Amino acid sequence: MTTPLSQDLRRRIVRAVENGNSIRQAAARTEVSPSTAVRLMRRLRETGSVMPERIGGHRRPVHEPHQDLLRSPVDA
Repeated sequence: MTTPLSQDLRRRIVRAVENGNSIRQAAARTEVSPSTAVRLMRRLRETGSVMPERIGGHRRPVHEPHQDLLRSPVDA
């Protein structure tokens, strides 16, 4: 799994596009893929922020009634 782009790199891509460069030019200047730059600019347009989404999610615990059922094949 890859790590999110740094905030500095995200700001440089946005600044390059705002200064008149195309998204592809901004991607080439910052050495990221064009699709990454496009997704970043789409995120900025849709949410107003370039912060990365949270990676992963909340893992729900196994409910008490199902613990015995799940553990029985292991105990056998």
